[in-house]
Amino acid sequence: MTRQRLVTETGLSRATVSVALGALAAEGRIRETAHDASGARGRPSMLVSIDASRAELIGIEIGRAHIAVALADGADTVIARADRDIAASTDVRTRVEAAVALLADIAAERGLDLTTVRGVAAGTPGPKFTGEGHRSQDLALARFTRDRADVAAYLVGHFGVPVRVENNTRYTTLGETATAGARNVAYLRIDEGVGGGVVVDGSLVSGSWGTAGELGHVCVDPNGPRCACGGRGCVELVASLPALLAATHSADLATLTDRLRAGDPDATVALARAADAAAQALAGVLAVLDVSTVVVGGRVAQLTGFLDRLDHVVRDVAPSWCTAKLTVRLADDDRTAGARGALVHARSAAETTAGADDQARTTG
Repeated sequence: MTRQRLVTETGLSRATVSVALGALAAEGRIRETAHDASGARGRPSMLVSIDASRAELIGIEIGRAHIAVALADGADTVIARADRDIAASTDVRTRVEAAVALLADIAAERGLDLTTVRGVAAGTPGPKFTGEGHRSQDLALARFTRDRADVAAYLVGHFGVPVRVENNTRYTTLGETATAGARNVAYLRIDEGVGGGVVVDGSLVSGSWGTAGELGHVCVDPNGPRCACGGRGCVELVASLPALLAATHSADLATLTDRLRAGDPDATVALARAADAAAQALAGVLAVLDVSTVVVGGRVAQLTGFLDRLDHVVRDVAPSWCTAKLTVRLADDDRTAGARGALVHARSAAETTAGADDQARTTG
């Protein structure tokens, strides 16, 4: 917009606006271009705009089988995003290095300046339970906290700016919340594992350990088998892709998809059980937190009949006030939503005034 409009919109004096714009121009954060919309003679007006080639924020998702990155300018507008598949067995150091390489590639392709970055946030998986019984939870918490500290240290060393590292599914929740344009959202991802996140009144719910939103470890069968998280009868034991493949004796996702499309009774029953378990967990979230939007992502969510069954059961078992204006939909973007959501915390990192000890903040 023009300088005059900036004066009008902000209510500041012309001199104050001029000084502020001068400082921003000196930092290279804005640019001014001549513009004459009227076609009248005389000196054209000057339009002030954010320099879109200057990347100020970086969001990264380091998933178990893919990485994604997003870059935003000084107005928090996403100016680039990209993703790549990686081997699921790749260690976290290799994955974060791959994410940084992807950032370099997209910056070179789009002509973006990464030397101007002011804040970075990255999401990594976890907790990832691998043991038996309750003590496995302590081990898992220690492992993913250590992984996040390593990721934060690497990114601080590479970019030299404040970094935050948290759970990738929770960042996906933020990304999907922005897409939904809602302030109260429950996100559920059902794939190799089952995870999620909750946004209430526009803020991501974190919890004591930063693990709020682990919907895959809500108990739906108190007499069910013990889960590696230490609990019993968890959603993940019924609804995850490995659980569905085992229950239907399917070799892979393609086989399961074909059986569902053909109306195979065993596959249909297994999918209904998975949707019922997920719906039961979500009904509890609706009753406790009163969210108005449910977003479901992951490959299981896209299987024929899954979302319809989940939607029906949620509306049947949840309190009526929770479902009166409820929206249940598939995720808009399973690939880069986590990186886009991380940009929210990248902004927080950029604005921090804490010392170096706080720059590599890691939470759940």
